[in-house]
Formats: sequence, C-alpha cells, structure tokens
Amino acid sequence: MSRRTLIACVVLVALITGGWFGVLAPRADLEISADFALADGIFPGNRVAILGVEVGRVESVQPQGATVRVRMSMPADIALPADARAYIMSPAIISDRYVELGPAYTGGPRLADGAVIPVERTRSPIRFDQLAKSLDALLSAVGPSGGDPGVLDRLLRSSAAALDGQGPQIRDAITNVSRASEVLAGGSGDLGALLENLDRLVQVLVQHRGTVESLAASTAQAGADFQAQQQEIGDAIGKLSNVLVAVDGLLRRHGEQLGGDVGRLAQLTGTLAARQQELAETLDTMPLAMDNFDRAITEDERLRLRLNISANLSQFDTTAQLCRRLPLPLCTGAGITNPVPFPPDVEPLRALLGGGR
Repeated sequence: MSRRTLIACVVLVALITGGWFGVLAPRADLEISADFALADGIFPGNRVAILGVEVGRVESVQPQGATVRVRMSMPADIALPADARAYIMSPAIISDRYVELGPAYTGGPRLADGAVIPVERTRSPIRFDQLAKSLDALLSAVGPSGGDPGVLDRLLRSSAAALDGQGPQIRDAITNVSRASEVLAGGSGDLGALLENLDRLVQVLVQHRGTVESLAASTAQAGADFQAQQQEIGDAIGKLSNVLVAVDGLLRRHGEQLGGDVGRLAQLTGTLAARQQELAETLDTMPLAMDNFDRAITEDERLRLRLNISANLSQFDTTAQLCRRLPLPLCTGAGITNPVPFPPDVEPLRALLGGGR
C-alpha cells in the first residue's frame, strides 16, 4: 500500500468517526414536561424557546384526562429556575405555535432533568370557537330579549343622560388627572421611599402582631367602657364647662388683684427658697417640739415649761459684731443658766451689767 493510499484511508476513517459522533452518537439532553389545559397546535417537532430564542424541540404530546402533557428536550447546559412557567405562544393568526419557557435563569435552584411543570404554572391561548361562544353568551345576556331592550341599552341610555352637558367638567377632570400624574411622576423617588418605609412599618407590625392585637383589644374595650359611661362623662364635661365659665368670670372681675397676689406669692416662694436650710431644720425639729409641747400639758390642764438658757451675746450672729466692738459683760460672761430663781437675785444681774452698789 502506497503512502498516499494510507493517508486517504486515515482521513476517511476520521470523517466517518466525526460524523457518527456529530449525528448518530447519543447526546445528553435536558428533558422536561409541562401539563397544559389546552395544547391546540402543538405537535412533536415544534420549537421550544426562552425569551424568544429557540433552545429545544417538542418530543411528544400526550393527552392525560383533563390536561395534556407536552414533553420537551433541550441541551443539558440550558438552565431554568425551579419555578419555571410554560406558555403556548401564537405569534400570528396563521403560524406554528411554540412553547415559551420563562423566566430566564438568574440564579438559585434549577429545574431538574425529568421535572414536570404543573398546570397551575402553564398558560395556553383560548380557541377562536370558545371566544366566539363566550362573546355570544355575553351579548345574549346584555342584549335585547323580546320587548325588553336589555341591560346594555339601559346602561347606554343612563350613561348618556348622566354625561349630557358634562363635557367641560370631564375635560377638566382629565386635565387634572394628567397634572396629578405628572406630579406623581416627578416625585417617583419620594414615592419609592414612602413605599419602602411602609413596607418596613408593615414588617414591624407583623413581628409585633401580638402587641398590636392586644392594643386593638384594649382600644376596643376602652371604647366599650366609654360608650357605657357616656352619660357620666357627658355630665362631668358639662360640670367642667361650668367651672371654666366661673373661673373666666373670676379672672375678668379680679384679674388685676390676682396679678398682684401672684407677684406677692412669687416673692414669698423666693424667700422660702432662700431659707431652705432653716426650713429643713424647722421641719426636722418641729415633730419633736410638738411632741414635747403635748407632754408639757399636765393632767390638771396646766402648761409646764423649762427654759435652758446658757449663752452670751457673742454666740448670736446679730450681736457678735457688737460684742467685738464693745466688750460688754454679757458678751464674755457665762450667760444665764436655768433654773432662774424667783424673785431673781439682783447682785449677779448688776455684775453682768457692769454696775456697782
């Protein structure tokens, strides 16, 4: 065998092998099925598309009682979302129908090989004869029947009577709606933010549903209580109104006098505020003083008092400055010590005053 003949045989074998793998060899395909209520115009060989782009073919169409199962195949690298839908599309009145799958896969769970799209997620166009029957039934229901002009006739007559002469108003209404639409379009960003805030508010309410229900129940109970006590509340409001009227009259008659009283009251409160320490000391000692005063009354209803006086003038703030300037005996003496004899001894008193015989 010559070299040229050997090369020709090798090329022929390579072409046959490539053709077998390209045409006859089995390929891994993704097969899915979809159940339709109607599958008119769908036959084996019809195309399958995603977003209008052909990706596969219809393999079989099998009636199954109330539904029709359409089995489709496409390359294994085609991805569809797990909740994919199927639609029978009719691009023109006279044309081959095809199956549209969607939406396009963008991520997440994928539709597995052999999966079935249920009838709840499929749609098919209505037949023309069904559309004609539906229109005929509708027109028969609203159209004339014997001497009855029909619902549609009465509707048209009443609408004409209601709109007669209302053209300018309708025009103004349409203009206002158009302006309002322009305003809404201009504020679309604000509307989006408003909707986002409302969505967050709804989520918060859902998370605190128990609290919201409790608040609603409490509000309902408060409303019921208010309704039950409406008469008493009305009387109280009436009396309060009378009191306010009386207060208004009092202010009108004695407004100036009340103004002066309020000013003097302000001065009094200022004085009391400046004497907080003295007031605190008085409040601390007052209970004990009152208790001692109660005990000073004897059974024969006489008051017994005992004065413990042992001080000189230098111990008082008001006379300390005088004692520093004038060294009087009362400023340095031992003071007066209880008990005080009666009649008093005059000699110690003269000594305290700095006098003589």
